[in-house]
Amino acid sequence: MAPKGQRPRGHGPDDQRNALAAKIAPLRDRRSGRRGNLSEGENIILTYRRNFILVFCFLVFFQGDVFGQSNETKLLEYSYSGAGKPGTSGQEFLKVMAHHEVQKVLLEVASEPRTAAFLEDRLKGTDVTSETLQTLRLIRRDQGAYVLAFSLFTNTDLNKIRSVAEVEGRSLAAALLVRRAEIENILARNPQPGVEGKARAFIILGYASLDNDGLNLVKKRGYLAVPEKGTYLPSASQIGGGGSLRGIYWGSHSAHEMISVTSFGDHYSVPRIALPDIFFSLESSLGQMEAPESLKSKFCTAVYALVRRRAGMIMLALREGEKNVKQLAEASSLTEAETKKLLDLLLELQYVSGANDLYRSVIPIFDERDEPMVRDLRRLGQEVMVNWLDGHYKALSQHLSDLSPRRYGVPLSEGFYDIWHYIFGIANRELVAEGLFADPYDDKRLFKGFIPAVYLLGVLQGPI
Repeated sequence: MAPKGQRPRGHGPDDQRNALAAKIAPLRDRRSGRRGNLSEGENIILTYRRNFILVFCFLVFFQGDVFGQSNETKLLEYSYSGAGKPGTSGQEFLKVMAHHEVQKVLLEVASEPRTAAFLEDRLKGTDVTSETLQTLRLIRRDQGAYVLAFSLFTNTDLNKIRSVAEVEGRSLAAALLVRRAEIENILARNPQPGVEGKARAFIILGYASLDNDGLNLVKKRGYLAVPEKGTYLPSASQIGGGGSLRGIYWGSHSAHEMISVTSFGDHYSVPRIALPDIFFSLESSLGQMEAPESLKSKFCTAVYALVRRRAGMIMLALREGEKNVKQLAEASSLTEAETKKLLDLLLELQYVSGANDLYRSVIPIFDERDEPMVRDLRRLGQEVMVNWLDGHYKALSQHLSDLSPRRYGVPLSEGFYDIWHYIFGIANRELVAEGLFADPYDDKRLFKGFIPAVYLLGVLQGPI
């Protein structure tokens, strides 16, 4: 079962996952872990196709599991930003949207205005009424009928967005390629032994710039709506539209602390065999075990803390080049035996390579020495995005004027999160094709569709 916004297809053989689980199991005794919320500054953020999903202790709350809804009948992906207030909160929105009948009736309202009698008939057997949907700002009255009042994209809408984004994404990529020589010169200032600059460019420009900085930029310039204090903004999209996601590089699965881990790629080849993704499968497996929930939680937290933090310390130590087990044990404050177990895991994940007791990283790593280079590339990316957005948004808005929400007066900004993801995801695909970025589907990669990275949080996510 895939997390919300992520399509349950792709590859990743069971024997590979079992091998990884075997590598993790011996590490559980090193630290006891802790219960409760993650510490300040420590969180897990998954950027999927939909808005913001917070995950605590690797427990991914699949909507069907939480609210008893069968994934076989799920028609929409949905999420929200902002908290709201009692009566009109995001949590109440999720509970209402868990009803198949609600999803179906909202799609019907998106197609044409519907009467109160129509809604009453469709919602029979649920505790949801047309007044509930109106209070949650999902529908509104208009000339005696109910119409759509929030950003819900049908498959027809998603196909239109994809068609427009194909043109706009290529245009954004072309704007970046105009400055290709400058980009490659900046990258060359700080090479990483054993890692091609194209893979580092994929993480810095594709992830940190177009994804993270891009979202901040479209908010600041008013292209993406931000909920006011005490309100929430719901959004949804029909499952099945928008075309194949293969090569649309728009999604980061990240665990953010001082030492952060990320996998960035498409949402076609999922689940990913990477950090932190493998912990989601671990939590799912623990769910089948007969044991107190508190025990599962503490086990999960202990494994998470040990593997991610200590593995992160090992990877940072490899930023400057190859090291032996003894050197890496000192860097990670582990015994050599414990360090070897973690290295075995990192070898399976293809984060490192090793020969003659020497190990080196084969994935991008960013520490303090990279900060000026990263900052310059992010500034370049921001300059390109500002000019491109200001020059393209008006025409983009016109091209998408016939989307279902817009026909009923819902601003484009309330659905621009998805639109921007299509645009920069396609731009990233084009930059891979042009050879500026490494190819996540290169034949030499065992695990395809993404590129992982380890970094100091302030280096890749700090102010520019």
